Amino acid sequence: MSEFLKREAVFFVTGFVTVIMFLEFFFFAGGWSFAEMLRTWGIIVFNMSLGLGAVFMVRSHSKTVISKGKNWQFSGWLLISLAVMLLTGLMGYAFSGAPADNSIYGWLFIHIYTPLGATLYAITGFYIFSAAYRAFRARNLDAALMLIAGCFVILSNAPIGEVIWSGIPIIGTWFKFTGQIPGMRTFSMVAAFGMLAYGFRALLGKERGFYAGVGKE
Repeated sequence: MSEFLKREAVFFVTGFVTVIMFLEFFFFAGGWSFAEMLRTWGIIVFNMSLGLGAVFMVRSHSKTVISKGKNWQFSGWLLISLAVMLLTGLMGYAFSGAPADNSIYGWLFIHIYTPLGATLYAITGFYIFSAAYRAFRARNLDAALMLIAGCFVILSNAPIGEVIWSGIPIIGTWFKFTGQIPGMRTFSMVAAFGMLAYGFRALLGKERGFYAGVGKE
C-alpha cells in the first residue's frame, strides 16, 4: 500500500481534481459546491506550504550561520530581516488587525523593501542591456535583420530618433505592432498547445518530472 501511495496516489489526486475543475467550468456555470470545496482546500494547502517553506528556509539558513558556511553573513541578515518583518507584522495584526497600520512595519516596507525592489529592477535593466549587446551582433542575415529592427524600435522610443529622421518613429511603430504582434500570437498559440500536451502527459502519468521526482523508479 505504501508503494502505491508513493507512486500512483499523487497522479490519481491530480487527475481527479483536474477533471472536477473542467466539469465545473464547462457544465456548471452557476458553480459547483464540491468544486468550491476543493478550491478552498487548495488555498489551505497552499498556505500550509508557505509556512513549511518558511520553516525549512529558517532551518537551512540557521545551519549555515551556525556552521559559518560560505556567505553565512547573508544568511544571518536574511534571518534577522525575516524575524523583524514577522514580529512587526504580527504586532500590527494584534493591535489594529492589519500589519500596515504598524508604523515600524510601514516604515520598513516603504523605506527599505520598496527601494530595494526598485534597485533590483534597475540592476535587471543593466543585465538586459548587456544581453542585448551580445545578441545584437550581425553574425548572419537573421542576426542582422534583428539588429536593424531593434535599432528602429529603440530610436522610435527615444526623442532623438525623430530628430535624426522623421520616418524612424513610423518604421519603429510598424515593427512594434504590425511586425511583433503576429509573431507573439504565434508563440502564444504554440506555447498553449505545448502546455496542453504537457498537461495530458502529466495526467496520464507519463511526465513524472512534473511531480518533482515522485514515483521515480
